[in-house]
Amino acid sequence: MKLIDIIMSSCALLGLNDDINTLKDLTAETVSSIEGNKNIEELIYLSKYSIRELCSNYIPMINSTEITTTNKKYPVKNLTNYIRVQNVFKGEMPVNYKIINRNIEFKEDGTYTVKYLTYPEIEGLFDDLDFMSNFSPDAMVLGLCAYFSLSKGMFDEFNDFHDKYIERAESLKTLKLFEMPCRRWV
Repeated sequence: MKLIDIIMSSCALLGLNDDINTLKDLTAETVSSIEGNKNIEELIYLSKYSIRELCSNYIPMINSTEITTTNKKYPVKNLTNYIRVQNVFKGEMPVNYKIINRNIEFKEDGTYTVKYLTYPEIEGLFDDLDFMSNFSPDAMVLGLCAYFSLSKGMFDEFNDFHDKYIERAESLKTLKLFEMPCRRWV
């Protein structure tokens, strides 16, 4: 699924029919033709926010990287698209750490493996949203509609879309809870 599909679905729910027509015939080569289209530009901007929110709260994406500390610290800004640390290991053993002043702090210097929540970087309309492959895109569409409505001062529409978005996004979290091994009762 591509970002343009999400934006077209959002335009349909928002009643932005002219923008749907603009996007229908768009290709990677003609994408520059939408420059100046305020609705589409705003939807692209808000989609990046929506993706970060979904990955922060509902569809966790975990990245793992090896770091080496200096002065028993490592700046989190060096972690790509950092949201929050999940855990840290030294070899196979989990280690204690603290997050202080945007640094991961340790008891001693060394090489560690940091597992942290992240989000994908979306550059353009034709980027794939691989992280959504196991989920229906409607949560992102509803979130995008909610934030677009809010940005336009359409508060009733925002409330309607936001309520549906939260309900759908929470159901994504619930789906994750059921990923457990099968048990047999004797």
